Amino acid sequence: GVIKCPALLPRLQLSYALATAAPLPSPRAERNGLHSFAPPIESSENVPAARLVMQSPKEFSLRVGYSVAVGAQPNEGVVMRPYVQPHALTTRPLDGAFETVHDCFLNGLQLRPFAPCFGTRTKKGFEWQSYTDVSKRVDAFAAGMWSLDLVPVTNDGLRLLGLYLKNSADWMIAAEACYKTNVVVVPMYDTLGAQTVSFIQSQTSISTVLCTAAELKILLAAGCPFKNVILSGAFAGEACRKAAAAASVRLFAFEEVEAAGAKRLALLSSLPTPKYEDVALLCYTSGTTGDPKGAMLSHGNILASVGAQLHPAISPFRANADSPQEVVLSYLPLAHIYETVVVNLVLTIGGAIGFYSGETAKILNDLQALRPTLFCSVPRLYNRICDKIKSGAQAKGGISRALFDRALRSKLEQLHATGVNSHALWDRLVFSKVRRQLGLDRCRYCVSGAAPISGAVKDFMRVALNVTFVEGYGMTESSTAGAACHPDDTSNGHVGMPTTAAEVKLQDVPEMNYVSSTNPPRGEVCLRGPAVFMGYFKLPDKTEEAIDKDGWLHTGDVGEWTPNGCLRIIDRKKNIFKLAQGEYVAAEKIESVCGRCPLVAQCFVYGDSTQAWLVGIVVPDEEEVTKWLQEQGVGSMGLAELLGHAEHSQRLHDAVLAQMSAACKAAKLAGFEYVRRVTLTAEPWSTDNGLLTPTFKLKRNDAKIRFMADIEKMYAAGPAPLKAKL
Repeated sequence: GVIKCPALLPRLQLSYALATAAPLPSPRAERNGLHSFAPPIESSENVPAARLVMQSPKEFSLRVGYSVAVGAQPNEGVVMRPYVQPHALTTRPLDGAFETVHDCFLNGLQLRPFAPCFGTRTKKGFEWQSYTDVSKRVDAFAAGMWSLDLVPVTNDGLRLLGLYLKNSADWMIAAEACYKTNVVVVPMYDTLGAQTVSFIQSQTSISTVLCTAAELKILLAAGCPFKNVILSGAFAGEACRKAAAAASVRLFAFEEVEAAGAKRLALLSSLPTPKYEDVALLCYTSGTTGDPKGAMLSHGNILASVGAQLHPAISPFRANADSPQEVVLSYLPLAHIYETVVVNLVLTIGGAIGFYSGETAKILNDLQALRPTLFCSVPRLYNRICDKIKSGAQAKGGISRALFDRALRSKLEQLHATGVNSHALWDRLVFSKVRRQLGLDRCRYCVSGAAPISGAVKDFMRVALNVTFVEGYGMTESSTAGAACHPDDTSNGHVGMPTTAAEVKLQDVPEMNYVSSTNPPRGEVCLRGPAVFMGYFKLPDKTEEAIDKDGWLHTGDVGEWTPNGCLRIIDRKKNIFKLAQGEYVAAEKIESVCGRCPLVAQCFVYGDSTQAWLVGIVVPDEEEVTKWLQEQGVGSMGLAELLGHAEHSQRLHDAVLAQMSAACKAAKLAGFEYVRRVTLTAEPWSTDNGLLTPTFKLKRNDAKIRFMADIEKMYAAGPAPLKAKL
């Protein structure tokens, strides 16, 4: 792009100084030559006075480890792109003629027409439909929903279909039918309540929703806002039809729509084909601060993100019919953009997608049945797998435990010293059994996203599973594109280099003392490129807040550049508040620090602008509380019972506050960032009680309302004295 650069030189020279200050931490990356940097710019004569046009690496290139600086503006950090492709941003997968999201499926169909495509979990394993089978069903469903007038044009000029159910083959078949015929997919988490679904329907005017009997029951109980319901899976019987009819809702079985379409396939030739820039998805965000916002994602947005993940310089996946077929378990909600990009990537290369049983508690059973080659998940499950492996080894005791501990220690030492995660002896004796027990014996690539993951867990997964483990960073509004670790980089503490679908810059946040002129450069992470969304549906003011006049998406995250050209997320600009004496406080940063305390399971930090100190609401960790009771010489009791006992409750309260103060001190937080009073509550926060979003983020406004009485009591009591010892 065209970059104005009055302040280009000092900022680029700073980046170069950072880059040459330390070698890349990954020995494997060093062997690949990623530590070689371009010389610094020594005078302004090397840069055009008015603008820098980045057309090719030869014209201008300042290598900073994994990234390349391509320009800068005043009060902003350098614009960074990945070293693998600094001259242009990716717009499509495989440099192919992809125009719609449905082209991803068509590419897989061409590669492997008779190979497994979608798998449904059964008692015996997975039941598969081939790419050809799925293609026929997509065509039939597409013709059916049009011929039955299930997707009429709204006043906004769009045709829409709501998807309100767990991941399944029917979910994807309906979505592909929409992508094929210019119908916008509006996915909704199956955990959403009727009120949120009604809000989405009211804003979009969707006429038809696809759901199962479980979701239909919720809709009918609250007065179904949709005119038509397509039912996936087992039909609820005649009573269900009568209830729908009483609510003036037309009810169709999924098979009925397909059957109607099978008789009208000729209709497909007259249906519209979407363009690259047309809306493909209305992806509603979780709504942590109020009503959810509908992010408009175009076909081009999704294609750019998929294309970035398939860049040949960093992707292990090839669209080659002669290579072994990739297999993935789809369990993360398809209503989340992360999973949408994953499944479309897998379809592009002709991979097989097995859908989980629908119960998250049985994910490990699903893995054992499927044995995927690729596993994309979130830190919550990786932590669970890590704990399961470790606890299993410790439970065996004796020689088995000693052997496991030695094998783990040896492989971790080798990983940190050489970047190599395989070991002929220990893999054969110890870790091959672990992989088989988890169903990950065929897995060679793991991806983590949606939340930060600890370096210790990443390293454990690398050595225990003998996999390439990559962490990524992005958001709904960037179609997941933002940054991703290089597969050969085994260092931790960052989210990698910019992807090829979005360039990255850090914009100064002076009120939080994050500026790009410091060493290292810091600021709000901003993204720009073909993966950045079109805006929020019917919310132009929110769109203007998110995307500035130059096309930069402001993420609200604060980041810094590491010496090897990777992005590290260090804070949040959003969810900050000002205390009475003018100090700015980032609640999520403090919650992250306090959340690491053993006695803390969940934490909500709040600061009143008329007060000079912070309060917190804490859900104690019940297992840790049990250990604490034993240490205190108190008999076993449940958490609710404990909090009802005045003396024991006060002792636990003091212990929790002391741990939190110690954690704040260890994290070197300022005095005003310490939580000075806490209230303990026994009920964990969940989607069921309305305090967590479907992606397990705290709904801050709802938490504030729920606990306002406790907050007022704490402020009335005044700040407790600081204690950092138990």
